[in-house]
Amino acid sequence: MGLDITAYSKLVEAPDADRDSDGELVDYDNHTTFYSNEDFPGRTEGLTEGMAYRTDGECSGLSTGYGTYSAWREDLAKLAGYPAEMREQYGSQVESHCVSCWGGGEGPFAEQINFSDCEGTIGPVVSAKLAKDYAEFAERAEAVGGYFWEKYQEWRVAFDLAADNGAVVFH
Repeated sequence: MGLDITAYSKLVEAPDADRDSDGELVDYDNHTTFYSNEDFPGRTEGLTEGMAYRTDGECSGLSTGYGTYSAWREDLAKLAGYPAEMREQYGSQVESHCVSCWGGGEGPFAEQINFSDCEGTIGPVVSAKLAKDYAEFAERAEAVGGYFWEKYQEWRVAFDLAADNGAVVFH
């Protein structure tokens, strides 16, 4: 089991999308709804809660393991220059560059670093901010190279797509 990410662009509200007797979308190949994770308010800004959307635009996906994604966020926080702080993990103290974001800190990539590692949606407004962060830090990320640069480019594509009236879905 792992974390799957789907990025959409050019979403169009579809209030008349057909639903079955349970309220589920009938044409789920061309329509979707988005889950707003209440633990991260504001992340779905630009989307209407409960609305069905037509998915005519581009779509991109990526997959990773939960542990790998946690390590990715740590590396992203380090790249952004967040200081290392101590936190508890499984009964011991460990250093993490993510702590300030988890505490509500603002800055580059903060909305992704302080977000669910299993489910939720980042809407077009926050995606546009993250796309800008990815563009601004691309040169530094490329200098890191390797797996980090490879994943960085995938995430950049996801947020670039979603910035165009789309969404990035963690599922």
